[in-house]
Amino acid sequence: MTYQLNRLSNADSEGNVVVHNKVDTNDISSVVSQVRTNVVSIASADDIYSGVIIEKEEGSLYIVSVSEAVSDQITVTFDSGAKKSATVVGYDEDTDVCVLKCDVDFEVSGFHLTDDSIVKAGCNAIGVGGRNSVTNNISINSGVCSEEGSYRMHANSVYLAEIYEMDMNVSEKQYGGALVDISGNLVGMLIHHPNEYSSHMSYALSQEELKKVYREIRKDGKVTRGSLDICVRAIKDMESYEKNENGFDLDTMNGLFVSDVNSDSCCYGILMYGDQILKVNDQQVDSLKDLRNVMYSLKSNDEVEITYVRDGTTSTSGVTLK
Repeated sequence: MTYQLNRLSNADSEGNVVVHNKVDTNDISSVVSQVRTNVVSIASADDIYSGVIIEKEEGSLYIVSVSEAVSDQITVTFDSGAKKSATVVGYDEDTDVCVLKCDVDFEVSGFHLTDDSIVKAGCNAIGVGGRNSVTNNISINSGVCSEEGSYRMHANSVYLAEIYEMDMNVSEKQYGGALVDISGNLVGMLIHHPNEYSSHMSYALSQEELKKVYREIRKDGKVTRGSLDICVRAIKDMESYEKNENGFDLDTMNGLFVSDVNSDSCCYGILMYGDQILKVNDQQVDSLKDLRNVMYSLKSNDEVEITYVRDGTTSTSGVTLK
């Protein structure tokens, strides 16, 4: 990363001047330089979007973007200016993610999908879009990122996707582009506004959610999963005052706190605000990742059992997934 060094000085015990270098980390140019070749521009029909290179396999690149980029004729423009046609592997309506396949005869790499979330509320993030073939530049934004929140992409969606909210102004041409941290790690994919949003904020599908969708589409050409249609928080991530307010011991680290149950949820009338979910189908769930893994192993209309605690009493109830 490029730093600006600010000279600070003070005197030591013998009166000698000691100079210290203070590092200014506001310059993100080296991060952008590091990741820009992993982001592409996508021309689809009459619109322009961005895309993120995820994987290269036997001369073929696999790129994720927003489902609006799906059409019969897709052209991918790389940061080098090279252009290649792409085909649609599949897409997912509930997260608005599509996977494209593009054959290339030159060297190019992609982002590495990690196994753990590396985003905390208040961290700095950078939005990177693909190269604009007309102006020949790339779109870059930076701002503060939230922790993961649960959003419906559309009013009729039954699945709640894990999404970040950022105080940056993302253009439509950047949709499908990369959200990275200040070390250049991919933390999400830039998307349009979900169903419930703030007009002053921008949004990105979390890398954890993106990874699941990508692997499902690569495997089956579509995404199959179940949905409880509830909002939860990992109790281990709650602050002490939140645990105290909601009746949990400060050392409680297991389970999920139910913060909302949609009126159309399969759990409506069974779960309620303040419940502590311990297990789904005998699988312990202590994080959003745990619950996500369970949901992606199931499908709509599957019957599951939920073990939860309310007012100190543990109960188990069966529900049919959305």
